[in-house]
Amino acid sequence: MAKLERAEIATAASDPFIPSFQGVLQPMDEVLAARGGASALKLYDEIRRDPHAHAVLSKLKLEVVSREWAVFPASEKRPDKKVAEAVEQQLKAVNFDRLTRGLLGAILKGFSVAEIIWINDDGVWKAGAVKVKKQRRFRFTVDGELRMLTRASTMDGEAVPDRKFIVHRHSIDDDDDDPYGVGIGSVLFWPAWFKRQVLAHWLRGTEKHATPTTLAQYSGGFDQAKQDQLLDALRRMAGDTGLAVPDTVNVSLLEAKSAGGGDVYEALSRYLDELMSEAVLGETLSTNSGERGARSLGEIHNEVRIAIAKAAADLVCETVRDTLVRWFVEANWPGAAIPEVWRDFSEAEDLNDKVARDKTIYEMGYEPKDEDYFNETYGGAWVKRKAPEPVTDPEGKQSPAADDETDFAEHTHPPDTASEIAGQMEELSDPVIAAMIEEIRNQVNAATDFDDLSLRLARLSAEMDADGFAELMEQGMTLARLEGHGSVSSNG
Repeated sequence: MAKLERAEIATAASDPFIPSFQGVLQPMDEVLAARGGASALKLYDEIRRDPHAHAVLSKLKLEVVSREWAVFPASEKRPDKKVAEAVEQQLKAVNFDRLTRGLLGAILKGFSVAEIIWINDDGVWKAGAVKVKKQRRFRFTVDGELRMLTRASTMDGEAVPDRKFIVHRHSIDDDDDDPYGVGIGSVLFWPAWFKRQVLAHWLRGTEKHATPTTLAQYSGGFDQAKQDQLLDALRRMAGDTGLAVPDTVNVSLLEAKSAGGGDVYEALSRYLDELMSEAVLGETLSTNSGERGARSLGEIHNEVRIAIAKAAADLVCETVRDTLVRWFVEANWPGAAIPEVWRDFSEAEDLNDKVARDKTIYEMGYEPKDEDYFNETYGGAWVKRKAPEPVTDPEGKQSPAADDETDFAEHTHPPDTASEIAGQMEELSDPVIAAMIEEIRNQVNAATDFDDLSLRLARLSAEMDADGFAELMEQGMTLARLEGHGSVSSNG
């Protein structure tokens, strides 16, 4: 049998493509490597200052922390359940949601670091607090060990105690070679940078074309001194309403023939926003307004966004389980199994679908065995509806229930002509009204926000075809008028 090599060979220390200075690595992120290495992480802080980039990053984080989390024991044994309960209390004590949001900073910068403040409470080691730190304070060695920059060591940093710092990594390269990780900031950097340039040119173009240029034409000879006096007068004209010039000078305003390319700048700015949305969330419909989204397409985009958020949540949960949870359990219950920590991304079932399913099953001849099924499924307090009691007439004979008597009365007395016409009108108008309601529902589903919905409904009110409904009403009124004339003639 061939001997298997146990040691890792393709290490960062032997990689000729990784810059290393005195044993301290520099990030392999191309954007950071070209702009100063680990000290250039502040570049990604500029990305967060872009309102759209900040919105999509916050949307991803909030999608994660908004989900409920739970601790699952390693087995159904009582000791494992006891450990799981203690871990749950520990995570609640350190505010697991806030810790998760802090560790998700690795999505932008590649890695995040949190320091655990341990305390001993009556012989039980607990995390009194877990504080997320700025990435600029830390470096990694060629062996992947964390080092912290201090006033005494501003270049290489100092070694940190074991089981003191949580390090969460995010890498878009899907490899383990770079302990700094590779954040999505390397993807967002260029769209955010170009967007700043676009906005700068847009503002300059707007400023240039918003104010007309003043043109002064003069006849005769004007020396330089007079020209300078005239230019000073024209500059003062920008803040004054009047201007006094010789009658040999003709002053006019040159209006811009274009709007400064505002449409082009706006389209380019929106395109760059869409690139950032796709990079972070994998979709655009939940962050960019427009009329391109059908309901089915919006549901697909939403599923993609949730899938990305679930993946980010799972990675954070794994990091917390392998660091804080493991250290907490091993310090207090040596040898105990480590419980799992996960967030719930399951979607609640649509109650309308449940009703349709239950109705179908009931029509097949089945019903719930337990009467509490309705309370557990639909919420609230449900009781079984009682059957209507029979009604006894004065002669002691039993007659149908009150509802049945009403139906019997309605069927034994023929309706009048007006009721028949109204019934026919209602039956014929149902498809027309249903089509109008369906069109309104489609516009509501396609709208991206309330302003967009208002515009869509206003446009729909002007475009909606009501000719069919109007023709139906006209026919009904004509028939009612003829029936009225016929009734008067017969009575006469």
